[in-house]
Amino acid sequence: MKNQFATAIATVLMLSFAAAQDTVEYVDGNKRTGRLAGADDKVFKLRIPAPVAGQQAAVISINRNEVAKIIFGPDPDLETVIKDPVIGRTAFARLLWQRLEPFLSVPESPAAKAGIAYGDILLLSADANRHNEALDLFRRIETEAWNEQDRGRALRGRLQALLRLGRVDEASREVEEMAARTEDPELLLETKLLLAETRLAALRALLEENPRWSEDPPVQAERNRLLNETLDLALYPFLFHGTSREQAAKGLWLARDAHLLAGDTDAAREVATDIIVLYPQTRHAAPAREALQKKPPES
Repeated sequence: MKNQFATAIATVLMLSFAAAQDTVEYVDGNKRTGRLAGADDKVFKLRIPAPVAGQQAAVISINRNEVAKIIFGPDPDLETVIKDPVIGRTAFARLLWQRLEPFLSVPESPAAKAGIAYGDILLLSADANRHNEALDLFRRIETEAWNEQDRGRALRGRLQALLRLGRVDEASREVEEMAARTEDPELLLETKLLLAETRLAALRALLEENPRWSEDPPVQAERNRLLNETLDLALYPFLFHGTSREQAAKGLWLARDAHLLAGDTDAAREVATDIIVLYPQTRHAAPAREALQKKPPES
């Protein structure tokens, strides 16, 4: 069954692969259109239509030193995975990444976006092995991607992978340094949310290690500190940059998680409602609707 599923995915990708078009511009001004099929240190491989109808497409090799520029065609499959990363698309996203991986350092290549989308899906898993895979993937993109924006996104993905792996102190130190030196408003929002995630992870670990925290004043004080810091950081985008819709919605979702850890289910439901009402088109709206449909535990 797994083999049939993998074959079906590969077939869909090949159909998309054949339909989309990339253009290779040569140094001498000539152009060749087809679909990029791979690369190594010396050549790019381009799949071109068969000269005779009914025959198989051919794959030609083009020396890298003959290429002035590559224009990558649109990729609807990649756009779908980027827009809606869900764990059910893991195998699909992996194949997209494997196809584009050889072009990671090529200018204008969407390879980094494919890798980041795959990494984001890996982080949705509960499997630590996939979190380690995501960590390695984000590290590579952070180092090799041609685009600075993609390298920055990979950096944030790497930090999220560290959090999933329980390496909270390591992630927290790096995020604190980023927050201290950035003047970019967008990056500041991202670092606030990452810091909120580090505090939330620390709070969860504290409560797991101290189930009777309310009977221990020092632990109770630490619990309250972490809870308040999580909420302050998570709500920052919503309170001060509410038009940054995805970041504001993500912060509200983190605040919901914090309220649940604190045992305040009413506040958690209120925050979920805010997401649906204020940010209905964001990535966190669907999980918020699902959360509200669940019957709250009886007190």
